[in-house]
Parts: sequence; C-alpha cells; structure tokens
Amino acid sequence: MRVIGLHVEGEASRIRLRNLRLLTKTDRAVLVTGATGFIGRHVVALLALGRRRVVVLARSRAGVSPRRRVEKIFGRLPEQIDVLEGDLTCPEGIKHAAERLQLIIDTVIHCAAETSFDTEREALRLIHIEGPLALLEILGANGLRSWSQISTAFVCGRRTGTVYEHETDLGQEFHNSYERLKLESEIRLKRACAQLGTELRIFRPSIVTGAAPATMGGVPSNLLLTFVRLLGSLGRTERAKTCRVRIRGLRHARFNIVPVEYVARAIAELAEEPDASGKTFHLVTDDPPTQHEILNMLSERCGLKDLHLVGPGEQISNPSSVELRIAKLLLPYKGYLEQDVQFDCAGARQLLNNLGVPMPVIDRREVDRLIQLA
Repeated sequence: MRVIGLHVEGEASRIRLRNLRLLTKTDRAVLVTGATGFIGRHVVALLALGRRRVVVLARSRAGVSPRRRVEKIFGRLPEQIDVLEGDLTCPEGIKHAAERLQLIIDTVIHCAAETSFDTEREALRLIHIEGPLALLEILGANGLRSWSQISTAFVCGRRTGTVYEHETDLGQEFHNSYERLKLESEIRLKRACAQLGTELRIFRPSIVTGAAPATMGGVPSNLLLTFVRLLGSLGRTERAKTCRVRIRGLRHARFNIVPVEYVARAIAELAEEPDASGKTFHLVTDDPPTQHEILNMLSERCGLKDLHLVGPGEQISNPSSVELRIAKLLLPYKGYLEQDVQFDCAGARQLLNNLGVPMPVIDRREVDRLIQLA
C-alpha cells in the first residue's frame, strides 16, 4: 500500500507519485471518497475483489494517519489499492491532490457525507458541494470519464405518494438541511459534469442498514440497531408480557430501509456500466413492508405483546420511561416515521437484474438478521 500526501516533498514522495503514474490509460484508477465510512468501505472491498485499481481518499483524525485508519478497516491492502490523504472540507487542498492525480483517475465514486440533521454549517456545504466540485473541476478538465454521486432518496423532502427516479427539484419542502444540500449537490454536479463532458450517475439509497461504523454516515443505521437492541432487551425482562409500548408512526406507511450490502454492490456494478450513464437510481428494497408490518415482526421476534404505533393526531398519555426513551431516540427521524412515501426503482431494477443483482426483500429473515446485528 502507498500513501500520497497533499503537501509531499522530497525523493520519497516523488517515488510514490511515480509509481501511480506508471498506470496506463486502460488501467486508470477509481477514486473513492468516504472510503472509511459506512457505504464507502463496502464499495472499496467490492472493487478490490474485482481487481479494480482503487485510490482511497482519507483524512487523518484524532492523531491517526489516513494510512492507519484505512489499515484498521481493511487490514493489509492488496497492491492495487493506494491511499490519498485529503480532506473534502479543504477545497484548496483537494485541488492540489487532484492536480497530482489528474492523469490517473478514470472514475470517481463520491461516498463521503455527513448525515447531520442540524442547522446547516459551512463544513456540510464543503463536504457535500464545494469539495466535490473542486475535485471534479480538476479531474474533469483532464479526461475524467465518470462521476458517481451517492445522494439519498429523501431529496424528495416532505413529499408523499410515489417518487420517481427522474424527479429532482419540484419545489418540495425538506425535513432538514441534509436533504436540501443533497439535492443542491445533485443539481450543481449535473451542471458541472455536462460542461466538462463527464458522465454522471446518481445513486439514491433509502435508509441504509447494516453493521455500521461509528461515523456520521453510520448514524441512521446505528439508530435503528439501537432501537432494535432496546426492544430485544425489553423482551428479555419479566415486563415483556404486560409492558405497553407506544411508538409514533403511520401504520400504512412504507418502512424504507435497504441493506448496505445491496447498496454497495449496486454502486460498484453501475459506476462504470455504460447503460447507467446519465441516470439516477433509487437503491431501495422491493415492495418494502409497512411500519405496522415491520413492528409486528419485531414484536414477535422480541417477545413483546403490546407494541403498537400511534399516529400523529393521537395522544400518548402518561408515557412510560421506555416510551420516553424511544421517543427521544427516534426524534431526529420523527418526520420520516410520519411520511407515507414509496420510491419507484424501475431503472435500477432493470439494469441490476440484467447484471445478476437481485433487489433485496425486507422479510422475517432480514429482520432476524438485523436483530442479530443489533
């Protein structure tokens, strides 16, 4: 494994860069941002299995070097994987890095994100918009073939009903600044890629589940697993048969979760698939269960007898300590639990079926797997 710094000097650094420049045009690399995050680490693993040459973008954190952070995740890396030290919240630094790699990178898979629902901060704009655009500007001007943008299905904002893959800005209202920034990044990257002649693919997963790392990208999955773990713990107590647990939600609304393994494989397969060029894909489950159905599965599996949903217009009188704890845990996602939306995925289904990648199903087996992960 080799590490390339943003401010490298001396003979040792020149040797590292020279090694990368030995790549031919037919062996140009994929650059993956957010490779230490939730989705990114799975994408990198799949690309490595496919013997694709990969450059991983990582930053130092808490005194741990990019190289060490990547090694903690992947162990000893194969020869085709390199590590690029860089921070998307520092566009000038990213420009320096891009200039060093402009003849090497063929494809970018931008997985880096911060799933903060707080009031918009400058760092959020940098990692979602300004940093990627700075990277694209240099690489795109020097023959970058394709850019894959990991967005979210919830750029639909507060809309209800069926949301289609081709839809973007329809004047929708948003639950939070994260959704709005993701939509803005899609729009600006489309414009930039069109000007540069770079192919663009946009991937919009719903809420991604799996064994998530302690990163911002893993927050939604970790929250769901924490909720499942809480129910499992409650089900092992004497109170399980008599304890009433009321949770805010909509009985008939779809529970839009999707396994990280499917999301990563779809991205790895479609990032360089010619038929995917210029398209947007909803990465979601096939016919997702309703909130009522998923809660019943959890109730049966955890041995809870009185677990049910309470709609937005209903009152939860005299809430128990468990109900208060659950309400606090799920508060950041209250808007999603009160939203009835279904994501059309016709484009993703057709292409991925042709590539032998079946859409996942959230059934009792998958719920059992989530409980085991929790």
